[in-house]
Amino acid sequence: TIIEGCDKFCAYCVVPYTRGKERSRTSDSVLNEARRMAESGYTEIQLLGQNVNSYQDPSEKNSFADLLAAIGEIRGIRRVRFTTSHPRDFRRDIVEAIDSVPTLCDHVHLPVQSGSSRVLASMSREYTREQYLDRIALIRAAKNRRISITTDVIVGFPGETEAEFDETLSLLDEVGYDGIFSFKYSARPNTPSLRYADSIPDEEKWRRLQALNAKQREIQIIRFSSHLGEIIEVMVESENVARAQLIGRTSQKKTLN
Repeated sequence: TIIEGCDKFCAYCVVPYTRGKERSRTSDSVLNEARRMAESGYTEIQLLGQNVNSYQDPSEKNSFADLLAAIGEIRGIRRVRFTTSHPRDFRRDIVEAIDSVPTLCDHVHLPVQSGSSRVLASMSREYTREQYLDRIALIRAAKNRRISITTDVIVGFPGETEAEFDETLSLLDEVGYDGIFSFKYSARPNTPSLRYADSIPDEEKWRRLQALNAKQREIQIIRFSSHLGEIIEVMVESENVARAQLIGRTSQKKTLN
């Protein structure tokens, strides 16, 4: 963990109220811990934070991208991951670091939550659809590596119309995600969205969730098929004894059996 807390106050989320404001560790403390891990034999490090790319070094020595690159250059470290990024604070230098430091995994998890700018405003996400797509364009513009992109999506947020849900479906087509984590909206205690009229029936939320996942399956088959015939390095994490298979992840965080 390199940053704790959250300053974003999304309407559906209780984290800022339970974990407080964003607080970052010094880059020296993070790097020292990473070196100790490497000396102990660890080869993969994941940097964590509610909004990990909102990291602000209290000592003002390193930006988030600088910290990523520095950890990636530690002897013995073979993979560096980070999660979760907030689109508002996602910048070009992060892509440049991934593009230039081979140990940084070629994967970005960039939650969008909705493809509708009006719904995003109602969620207090602090960006529009167009601004989010600008961040996607930065990732797609990487010169040396094909960076996989995954996301989070909420369907059935209070007031989401059928047309606005269709905007989310069209965003999936436009971005071409390698994977999504999808959820139907449910009210959480002590969140601003509790004041909103949750007028969408639960069965309609389920229908939208199923439609979203069906759309993503179509996209994912195409995305994953592009790897057929490749030989890819994985870190083995478990075993399926019944099928006599090892299970690992690629640097793009795709599961490989």
